[in-house]
Amino acid sequence: MAVKEYEEFIGKRLLANIYQANGTLLISQGTVLLESHIEKLANFQIKTGAIQAVEAEPSESPLYSNDNAIQTEKSLSEINTYIQTSGVVPIADIEDKVLPFIRKTAQRYNLFQVFSELQHQGDFRYEQSLGAAVIATSLGERLQLEQEELALLTTAATLYDIGTVKLPSSLIQKPGKLDTQEFKLLKKHTVYGYELLKNSDIDHRVALVALQHHEREDGSGYPRGLKGGQLDRLSKIVALADVYMALISDRPHRPAFTFFETVEEIHRQIILHRFDPVIGLTFLDMMLSRQVGCDVILSDDRKGKILLTNVNHPTKPLIVLDNREFLDLRTAGAVIIKKVIG
Repeated sequence: MAVKEYEEFIGKRLLANIYQANGTLLISQGTVLLESHIEKLANFQIKTGAIQAVEAEPSESPLYSNDNAIQTEKSLSEINTYIQTSGVVPIADIEDKVLPFIRKTAQRYNLFQVFSELQHQGDFRYEQSLGAAVIATSLGERLQLEQEELALLTTAATLYDIGTVKLPSSLIQKPGKLDTQEFKLLKKHTVYGYELLKNSDIDHRVALVALQHHEREDGSGYPRGLKGGQLDRLSKIVALADVYMALISDRPHRPAFTFFETVEEIHRQIILHRFDPVIGLTFLDMMLSRQVGCDVILSDDRKGKILLTNVNHPTKPLIVLDNREFLDLRTAGAVIIKKVIG
């Protein structure tokens, strides 16, 4: 079937899962259909009469409309180019063209779907920036930050990696692992970002986040090896959001981690005291609670839905299988979640 036969479904929300002819899930219930989904429907020749969908609410609108991620990505690209040529961070443009998208997207319950949509972006640096800003803002709300501090956090989380504009694109996009000298150069982006923001008309804490987002609670980070009490709280929040987005995103030198592989790794780093335990466990609780109700595929190919999560066992939730049986992954031996559908 031609793609144009499915165009009427763009922006609509699915009321039921769509499966391939062999029974494999193609697009999950609740998804707001994007152009990429429409192409998938056409490629697998799904009959239009089998698609049950309704108009999405404004808050569910797909990220690829004119006032959303594509426009925001374009704005970020233009802002980066301006900074590269002028050495000045255009704060007014960021507040006008980027921050509204971050704040609105952070209100969406299904952040997993947000990340799936962001992964269609062309440049992983924008995916990283937008995703980390959305996570940090959501986490700040969960931590009940005052509105003034929350606004600072959103700005800081949008600009924390701005120092990369001073690095060679060949270094950022290198397909293999960096050698010692390349990594030494990469680490300078924290200082570059700090200097750019320090010289801009912006709160000093925003500049500190750019400097400190690779520092760790136990002093194992860079550029200064600072420890917990020496770090700004906003830096701790953004550091966690940055690591999460880095793990779930494809990189030139490795594929993305799955959601639960990422959760397990972050949980491990919290135990090792790399992240602030209160911020870290609040983050895990937030992300896990938003997975409740998501469809999953298990390692033995059974399908089910997440019914209950446990922050002490973040990768082993209680599952209700398609046959309505319950499966507690804490006692299920080698069975793990292979894929979260969303």
